[in-house]
Amino acid sequence: MPLRGPATAVMSLVCCIVLGGCANHRLEKEFFFKNPAATRMDRLRQYSLDDQYRLFRYGNDRFEPPLTGLAKPIAERGQAAVPFLMEQLNPHADDITVRDVLSLLEAMGSIKSYDVKSDAHVMDTLRSRVSAMKDPEWKAVCSKMLGRIESN
Repeated sequence: MPLRGPATAVMSLVCCIVLGGCANHRLEKEFFFKNPAATRMDRLRQYSLDDQYRLFRYGNDRFEPPLTGLAKPIAERGQAAVPFLMEQLNPHADDITVRDVLSLLEAMGSIKSYDVKSDAHVMDTLRSRVSAMKDPEWKAVCSKMLGRIESN
């Protein structure tokens, strides 16, 4: 007997969510699961900044331990990546976005591709976003990251 009524609606909704969720991360899934991990960094350097950032976020948010090394190709871009990263820190950025952008800027300072602490606008934005964070644990982590940037 075919399903009708509420059961059909529920099944349709579940299928849409599952299939839609898969389509949303196609680039990420192909990057991480269809190619060898050994070539990951070389492949990552070939992507646009926007795609590099998407892959970086996916690697940090979906893997345990997080793939923090994916920050390097973005950090290597230095000043050229800063406007894009500042866009990510819009007033509605969530705590995880703030953490990830801080991580990228900290990496820039570490490899000396950009003098983050000398950029007053960037530092003011970082201080503002960290002070507005909602999760106290992430706020503490990000405050330490910000301190490392300031002392670098």
